[in-house]
Amino acid sequence: MPESLGSKKRTLPAGVVCDKCNNYFARKVEQPLLNHSWMRNLRAWHQVPNKKGSYPSMVGLIAGSDVRVNWSCGEDGLPLISTERKNDNAELAQVISEGFEQPLIFTIEDDPPQKEMSRFLCKMALEAVAEIFCNDLDQLDSIIDEPFFDNIRGYARHGMNFKEWPYSQRRVFPINTLMLHPETKKWVQAGFGCSLFINKRQETLFAFIFYGVEFVINVGGPSIAGYQEWLKIHNGISPLIERLGCRLTTDGEGKSKQHYLNGDFDFKVGLEFDKIHGYHQFLG
Repeated sequence: MPESLGSKKRTLPAGVVCDKCNNYFARKVEQPLLNHSWMRNLRAWHQVPNKKGSYPSMVGLIAGSDVRVNWSCGEDGLPLISTERKNDNAELAQVISEGFEQPLIFTIEDDPPQKEMSRFLCKMALEAVAEIFCNDLDQLDSIIDEPFFDNIRGYARHGMNFKEWPYSQRRVFPINTLMLHPETKKWVQAGFGCSLFINKRQETLFAFIFYGVEFVINVGGPSIAGYQEWLKIHNGISPLIERLGCRLTTDGEGKSKQHYLNGDFDFKVGLEFDKIHGYHQFLG
């Protein structure tokens, strides 16, 4: 998973992906998505740094205008507000001088750009395959060179071999949900995770969750019908939550309401789930 999403442990060792490809994907696939207001504001709200340790600012608008403004926290904890375009500085200065009678609006809407998100998911799916075999480079080379991966590799690289590569998107837990940290066993913000799995059609699927929004893509081709079928069979559970032995619970009411993901996110439980339902384990 990309470090730009906050991943520190699930990253591929040096040499698995060549520097030229890494640089290309960073510029052409990751950066357009990271700059989109949905991803940018989520990362800013949860203080997810980039590879260099810098935190993104939230982007919003001056109400009733198209003037884009940035909000971030200074080292002293006080808010820093600026405009995206220097030509708009006078308008922001006026809003501030009038005591924000014309408010600043910041939102987090689950509306990633479709093609950029699709290519990003394709890239992550290929890297999830590479993660399984990264300790055996000869086997990794033979797997990655399989014709099975040609279509998804081509779409991740250029996005030109198909008109679109659809994916499933839905919110599976609220943005303020907590989970138990696997090492400290303290409640922390539930962030992100990913996994490969197979449905009854023998399609290889890749699932990714980012702060409550679940994305699923078909590794073998541009169709998500097999996952929609999987959801119907399993009453809408998530492959990255209930399939792994976890469940969402809620305590309290009103302002004191808090959501929790209970369980250990055990991938062995997921493999057992697949076995019970007659699904082949991915590459196993």
